[in-house]
Amino acid sequence: MARTIEFTNDALILHLSGLTSAAALKQRVEIPYSDIMNVSIDDFKLSMFQFRVGTSIADIREGRFLIGDKWCFISYENHEDVVILELNNHQFGKVVFQIENPLEIKERILEHITNKTI
Repeated sequence: MARTIEFTNDALILHLSGLTSAAALKQRVEIPYSDIMNVSIDDFKLSMFQFRVGTSIADIREGRFLIGDKWCFISYENHEDVVILELNNHQFGKVVFQIENPLEIKERILEHITNKTI
């Protein structure tokens, strides 16, 4: 898959490769666990006409999108069952991405958040 997650001691790193990286104009997004306020899995349909720096074709969304007054990083080919991270004190208000095994990824993120707050 064109997206992989790396779990470090202090941050989650979303790595993008191949055409996904080219379409998003970015190869990685680093998110400190302390910036993650909420993790969910949901549908995240975004208008193809949303102001963006990146790509919007059919159901593909790759790059930075302005939602309300915040920039969000979005990376998916299918808006269903994507991981949604709501962030605080980060350059992005949200990071939304499609990945294999979203439930497993959500649980791993929650484990890291819980371990950092103890």
